Amino acid sequence: MAELHVVSELVAKRGKLAGQVQLCHQELQRLAAELGHLDATIRLFAPAYDLGGIRPRKRRRGQQWFAPGECQRLVLEVMRDAGGPLSDQSVAQAVAARKGLQDRSKVLAVLHKTSLAVLRRLTGKGAARAVELAGGGWAWMRA
Repeated sequence: MAELHVVSELVAKRGKLAGQVQLCHQELQRLAAELGHLDATIRLFAPAYDLGGIRPRKRRRGQQWFAPGECQRLVLEVMRDAGGPLSDQSVAQAVAARKGLQDRSKVLAVLHKTSLAVLRRLTGKGAARAVELAGGGWAWMRA
């Protein structure tokens, strides 16, 4: 005979998932109704507008590694502690080490893009600056 505690947990899990599915269906119906209202409003202002030509926008999910402002704070800490210019790859590796992220190429590639965006934003704010290295590369340091 099946273990009762296993079956009861599976039944509870199924009930939870069924509830989530029901909520998703309700949200889908609400969004479809809202979309219909928007289409009708567009037709009021521009009856000849081709609604089929409007492409849906994909929602971009940001990475979930940092709280708001945390990456910028870590980049500033790394540059402060370095004492000299760092390449953007070095900044990304140091931020990964401070955050405790795995040292995998995929993680570092995403983190490199994120830290580079932070460095450019800090440059625009005047908190960091890019310096040209003798070898022709670029490095970053605090302003």
